[in-house]
Amino acid sequence: MSLYNRSSLIQVPSLYKDGTLVSTIPEDRSGDFTVARGSNLAATRIGEDGYIKKGYENLLLQSNSFTTSPWTNFLINPPTSNQAGYDGTNNAWLIECISTSNFNGVRQTISTIGVTTLSVYAKAGTTNFLGFFSSAGFGAFELTGAGTTGQLYGNAIDSKIELISNGWYRCSIVLNGNASAVIIGARRTINSFNADIGDSIYIQDAQLNQGLVAYPYLETTTAPAQGGLLENTPRVDWSNGVPAVQLEEQRTNILPYSEYFDGFTYNTEDTTLVANNEISPEGLQNAYKITADAVFNYHRIRQAHLNISTSIGNSYTISIFAKSNGHDFILFRVSQIGAANRNVSFNISTGAVDFKSSVFDNTSVEDYGNGWYRCGATFTSDDPTMEWYLRSQPTTQIGIDDGIDRYTGDGVNGAYIYGAQFEDGYPTSYIPTYVTSQTRSNEVISDNFNIPTTATIYNSFYSDTAETVFVLDQVFNVAEGLNKVAIAFSPTAVKISVGGSIVANATGTYDTTALSNIQLGSNNGTDYSNAPISGFYVFPEFLTDEELNSLTD
Repeated sequence: MSLYNRSSLIQVPSLYKDGTLVSTIPEDRSGDFTVARGSNLAATRIGEDGYIKKGYENLLLQSNSFTTSPWTNFLINPPTSNQAGYDGTNNAWLIECISTSNFNGVRQTISTIGVTTLSVYAKAGTTNFLGFFSSAGFGAFELTGAGTTGQLYGNAIDSKIELISNGWYRCSIVLNGNASAVIIGARRTINSFNADIGDSIYIQDAQLNQGLVAYPYLETTTAPAQGGLLENTPRVDWSNGVPAVQLEEQRTNILPYSEYFDGFTYNTEDTTLVANNEISPEGLQNAYKITADAVFNYHRIRQAHLNISTSIGNSYTISIFAKSNGHDFILFRVSQIGAANRNVSFNISTGAVDFKSSVFDNTSVEDYGNGWYRCGATFTSDDPTMEWYLRSQPTTQIGIDDGIDRYTGDGVNGAYIYGAQFEDGYPTSYIPTYVTSQTRSNEVISDNFNIPTTATIYNSFYSDTAETVFVLDQVFNVAEGLNKVAIAFSPTAVKISVGGSIVANATGTYDTTALSNIQLGSNNGTDYSNAPISGFYVFPEFLTDEELNSLTD
């Protein structure tokens, strides 16, 4: 009989749904794990394709029912349903203007703040022009050829048009600010605010989501719909090339805008910022380009103390994803009133720490593929009021230990950036923010599964550092990277195998009676190991040395 056929529980993270991590054995689902994280979409993970995965929601109601409240008609005939759509259905709608006044179309009252993206699928009718209007900004599109975006107004950040097929396009506009309503309608020309009587277009599947890009469409009725990584979906993470469950303690990204760098307070010094200019570690075109202007200056973007507050003596980590665009170095500077300045420089061509001030406690560089690196620096706060400077630079050592020098830019070279984070403690996974700080709640993954007093537990996990582990009065070491550990125990004996070898073999008296609840990666939401778990097995017997070593080899 295969060793695995003798197991009473096998958890290999592959099957899951919101709130549940499914176990392979037992087949009656009595060994499935319950997942609890919180009530927001702040968590992220790395998908099988290597890209960051988020949760998101469509904030519009009745997203493809344009004659149903809360949609209203503003200077148009009632929308006509059952039109041929972009997806081969008859779920599109025809909207036709009855006035030459401004901003006609289907209208929905909303209440949003921060960075959002409004999108809809559209096709030309008697006019080739589609318009979006919101109190946070507006713009228009030409629905011919490859598609054209028009001028942006108000607080609109960016717009995009994507040709789908058969004359259909997906049009989107990125907005920032308070929005009380959105209107989608026909326009006379690409830069006009009104239309002629009889002007018509076809529309389908409207969406409003947070962030700088339109995410895959989610159908809504009377409530917003959520997609991607949901509140209690287990984070099956592929950072190490295989699926592993990621669990972390609660963390807050203090920065109000993690991707919208025009939102940094005090913003820029002779640095040009362009939104949505490069494919980010998310696999979407929502990374910023920063370029040093052709003048002699500091060339930095700046997040001031208005949005960053620290506690003296606490440890904090600043991190950002960066990619070279002519400049191979980025520099952080932490400036605190009454405290020493802290500079750290990263080589974003080779993925190495270039230099750091001695007061930094730790630095890290993680390769995210496609030229992207996540650069992080940890320091201990000396003052509750601080500022963070970020810039790209062409060569090393422009910043010195406690100062920062100016240089002459060329108006062409710089870097791409995405996903800034400022958090309490050591670095953890990325937490996106769109107008205010966001907290990712701690995760608890548990299973009320009875383990016999004599049994064997196998666990495979990825550790980011070499560590010493204590189990049932036994001590053993795990290495950085993948570890395979098997622990056989009874009330009178303990035997442990790591990496194909027995590392502990002891007899004595051991309390193995209270094993009725399994907690993966934490002690009921505390004392997190922060080591993604790729396998967890239970055998209702004390396995032999050979069997233990075969599991961990």
